[in-house]
Amino acid sequence: MVTFRTADARDIPLIRELSREIWHRHYVSIITHEQIDCMLARMYAPELLERELAEGVAWRIIEVDGRTAGYVSFSMTGPAECKLHKIYLSLELHGRGIGRKALDEAAAYARAHGAETIFLMVNRANEKALRAYRAYGFQVAESIDWEFAPGFILNDYRMSLHL
Repeated sequence: MVTFRTADARDIPLIRELSREIWHRHYVSIITHEQIDCMLARMYAPELLERELAEGVAWRIIEVDGRTAGYVSFSMTGPAECKLHKIYLSLELHGRGIGRKALDEAAAYARAHGAETIFLMVNRANEKALRAYRAYGFQVAESIDWEFAPGFILNDYRMSLHL
């Protein structure tokens, strides 16, 4: 059984642990170890996660049969727009429909808050994620290259879904 538990500040160490495990297993074929470490340090710094929680970014811990399996986060970015910030699931659970349920969780939040669209950013080389997002109905809105940190350029798609 898949359940979603609302995360709070006590879950920050768990989120950081899951991110390290998942990112180092999934992204090694897409970006360098150095870029992974840089992104983890910036995107999952305890003070940043605390601020996101305080500012209303919704974080959900994904549990499968009572076991922690991943997380998803999202927030409203405008009166009719929701951003899916993060969605990560332990690799051994990919392909079981759990990611789709996490997308359903984000879409339900978006609809409940009046969103007409939900959008996300995804690395253009992340074929597995691209297939999943397209299967759900997301479409590429634009291609964006941007400097995440000195020496690290992100090559992303902005994908969106009309709700």
